[in-house]
Amino acid sequence: MLKMSDCFHNGIAVADIHSARDSLGQSLGVEWSPVRSFDPLPFWTPEAGEHEIVVHACYSREGPVHLELCQGSSPFYDPAQLPDSRHIGFWTEDLADAANTLQSQGWRVLAAGASPDDGYGLICYLMPPNGGLIIELVGTALQPVIAEWVTATE
Repeated sequence: MLKMSDCFHNGIAVADIHSARDSLGQSLGVEWSPVRSFDPLPFWTPEAGEHEIVVHACYSREGPVHLELCQGSSPFYDPAQLPDSRHIGFWTEDLADAANTLQSQGWRVLAAGASPDDGYGLICYLMPPNGGLIIELVGTALQPVIAEWVTATE
């Protein structure tokens, strides 16, 4: 079972990450980590299977629950489509087990870092049966990487 205490970010799909950083940073009074680009990023969706995409992302420095901005080349990251990648991110020790548990409760996998046969990789996006929410499971192996990222300078 997921615990709200393991929630560490709220992800927002944006069309232009630099513009979003400027406007949201000013409006919300937050500072941002550097934008990092993942090119290519291994990605899996039920519709397209395994493929590669490009994602640009950054985190607010303020926390403990950070804002994450995501701009990606996949329709999954298109803010004009629903559901898009707006989500709540949770740390999990055993991502495959957490994803399988949620699926047994009717949740649907929307996208992941790897196929189900490969344990979904280090990230997995799921939606509950009644919709309205997307969560991202994030393997705790990424905790040191994201902690460094949040405090990095441009």
